[in-house]
Amino acid sequence: MASRSRWSLAIACSLVAGALLPTAASAAPTVCSEEAPIRAAADHWIAGNSKPADSTWFNSLFIKGDIEAYKLTGDAKYLNYATAWAVHNKWKLPTGTPNLDGPEAAQEYIDLYQLDPKHPASDIADAKAYVDKETKKVEGGNTSDMDYVDAVRLGALSAFAYFGGSKNIDAMAKLFAYPESHIYDKKNSLWWRDSRWVGTTQHWSRGNGWIVAALTDTIANLPAGDTHRAHYISLLQDMFAKLRSTQQPGGYWTADVDHPSAYPAPESSGTSLYTYGMAKAIQAGYLDSATYLPVVQKAWGWLKGTALRSNGVVGYVQGPSSHPSQYQPISPTATSNYGVGMFLMAGVEAAKSTPGCSFSG
Repeated sequence: MASRSRWSLAIACSLVAGALLPTAASAAPTVCSEEAPIRAAADHWIAGNSKPADSTWFNSLFIKGDIEAYKLTGDAKYLNYATAWAVHNKWKLPTGTPNLDGPEAAQEYIDLYQLDPKHPASDIADAKAYVDKETKKVEGGNTSDMDYVDAVRLGALSAFAYFGGSKNIDAMAKLFAYPESHIYDKKNSLWWRDSRWVGTTQHWSRGNGWIVAALTDTIANLPAGDTHRAHYISLLQDMFAKLRSTQQPGGYWTADVDHPSAYPAPESSGTSLYTYGMAKAIQAGYLDSATYLPVVQKAWGWLKGTALRSNGVVGYVQGPSSHPSQYQPISPTATSNYGVGMFLMAGVEAAKSTPGCSFSG
């Protein structure tokens, strides 16, 4: 909750100025060299999608990246875009989505709520109602809702940690324990997408990225002494060691982490999520900088230098999938809202280790 006050001054200034802060970064002490690719990607998507979209996960994940872009640049147009999206959706989660594909938006509503202490608690009431409902299901013996990797992130694991309390934390732990005991390939320190792939050597790139993003943000919301936090950190450290060994010479990962020759096209969404998780872990002190910063820099170098096209399109994004073979070969121009959001998430975290780009966020 402390990060809410951290940004209160910036929000207040935005309100006084009619929510029209100058585009020069106010959150960073100097002009950050990494702003250009981040702005190019965000601005291109916003220009083509000016009207607020629904709160399904595809759009919610762009908003996640958009909020991160605001934190880096201090440019209110990014905050305004995210807030307009939340208001358009009345701060509600989508209805009628399959399984746990819908609650992702809870995490973006919480992000926005933390930025401005003037937000009423009602803005995250639907997010809290979801967590409370899922917690009651767990208390009733249903712990299997996160039985596929997407659900661990899209099911808003980090929201349980944010709201806290012994019941929510216990539910969080049990919800995560189910996929860990059923679809985690401990031998290879990677995850199968769901039960269909258990026992194989196929580990889908974005699927493992879902786990990285979920655990990264959950760890950030848990207190330092929490025992679950230590376990989640250990899991990420093992995953990152494996991923470091499978990064391609160009800096990217392919859709099939273990078999790059099977689908050799680069895949940017998984690459972005790994970059985000590793960079954030380095900043938080639970990943060795000397070992992993070169991995992050190489990955971000590919993302901004190759995946990002000169017109602002973030390419090489595998379409909505559940395994590596879909949408192959992945095109340099294949893009999506969630892929752009993940690119922004990666870029902002990578920027934190770039001279001149230090900022509070």
